[in-house]
Amino acid sequence: TPNHSLDLAVAVNGLRFSSPVLSASGTFGYGMDVADLCPPGSLGAVVTKGLSLRPRMGNAPPRICETTGGMLNSIGLENVGFEEFLDRTLPDLEARGVPTVASLAATRPEEFGEMAACLHESAAHFTHWHGVEINLSCPNVAEGGHDFGRDPATVAACVAAARNRLPDRALLAKLTPNVTDVAGLATAAREAGADAVSAINTVIGLDVDLATGRPVLPRRYGGYSGPAIRPIALAKVDEIVTRAAVPVVGVGGIEDYRDALKFFALGAVAIQVGTAQMRDPFTAARIARDLTRG
Repeated sequence: TPNHSLDLAVAVNGLRFSSPVLSASGTFGYGMDVADLCPPGSLGAVVTKGLSLRPRMGNAPPRICETTGGMLNSIGLENVGFEEFLDRTLPDLEARGVPTVASLAATRPEEFGEMAACLHESAAHFTHWHGVEINLSCPNVAEGGHDFGRDPATVAACVAAARNRLPDRALLAKLTPNVTDVAGLATAAREAGADAVSAINTVIGLDVDLATGRPVLPRRYGGYSGPAIRPIALAKVDEIVTRAAVPVVGVGGIEDYRDALKFFALGAVAIQVGTAQMRDPFTAARIARDLTRG
């Protein structure tokens, strides 16, 4: 018999997330449709599209390439910009009651601090804004890029800059998998003040158009995601849990509740649903529902 009374709430930095299931950045837009698509409480939070200080048009198309085991993307952080998000989008999310984690993208540690300070000043009275996830690993932009988060010292500087301006909200650091020692990055994030790390971001990948003999994506490389990277994500989560002593939000190839349980079995405190959510926007809510059935 299904057990619908099972409480899956988790706490990060004293903030209660009603569910350990979140949508991954970029896979549910800014979260405006969540209230219409997902039952209240089914998602712990929507992690927004990555936000930069200034609006970005993103990379030239084509920007997505489907593969057998997932997809490559080279979106390039297309977004409305931080000012527009603060003035219009975040207040709308608050009015709709959408639990929100703002994904921040920057090219310098100081920018993370500036953005965190503006959020804290503008939205301190909001009850549905839970915190931020700082993107330390986007492989699709020229500045920052996949090298930005490979250095533990840089990771620490970025986390510290945000933490100093964000005293009372959750701070997640999204880590790159494109390193040999992800636990070292997680340790640096924890020591600098991160409440948790999100692992993993996309894996660097490339596909070739045989008609032209050239890479499918104009920028050659993109971020590879989907079920094919799930074993990589599980291995990275296991490495962080066993070596870094920091809460982990597991991300990578999660398509149903069984996949989620694998991350929880390794010690993840929550999970994010990404590529599967783009294919079916009900996926994350369905996973949360299935988990409550015990």
